[in-house]
Amino acid sequence: MQSGVVSQKNVERIVARIVANELEFRGFRVTDLNKDGLSPDVDLLAARDGRSLQVQVKGASQVRRSKGWENWWVQYGYCDADTIAQKQPIFNRIASFYKADIVALVAVRTPNEYCCVLLPVEKAEEAVQLNLDRDYRTLTLKGSPRRPHKIWVYLDKTPKFRDQTRKPLFDQELKILNAYMNKWNV
Repeated sequence: MQSGVVSQKNVERIVARIVANELEFRGFRVTDLNKDGLSPDVDLLAARDGRSLQVQVKGASQVRRSKGWENWWVQYGYCDADTIAQKQPIFNRIASFYKADIVALVAVRTPNEYCCVLLPVEKAEEAVQLNLDRDYRTLTLKGSPRRPHKIWVYLDKTPKFRDQTRKPLFDQELKILNAYMNKWNV
């Protein structure tokens, strides 16, 4: 692994530490549940003043190009046939004691240059469902269903839509995300 680069191989560990550091800075005591593989739906357990939060962290490593950094984007995870068909949610899929209260979507360029969207799990699910409506529950130009893949969205760029009926879904999703951008008062 090349040192000094945030990549797909190390982004999840780096973003979990970023979120843990931000929460600890705000007085939370944070435990990393991933290091022991305790929970598939929760990465961090944060507690302060008798209150606890279960946090699921999703990371996206930003790419540096010859003209500078790519636009900020975050990913929700991956979809499958059941999530596209609305048979299963994206977050809190596994029945367990651990259920995320907060979803932290983190875009990271370097360990000190990042953007976080911290949403209540219900708002994160609402945003990701808009994304699925726009990008996976519509047909391709050839009229066939789209294949499951990574679910992601730009935070600072409006993509070009061939089908302009999809743009309002993007706008609604971005409105939700913008309301929680870098808001650490959880």
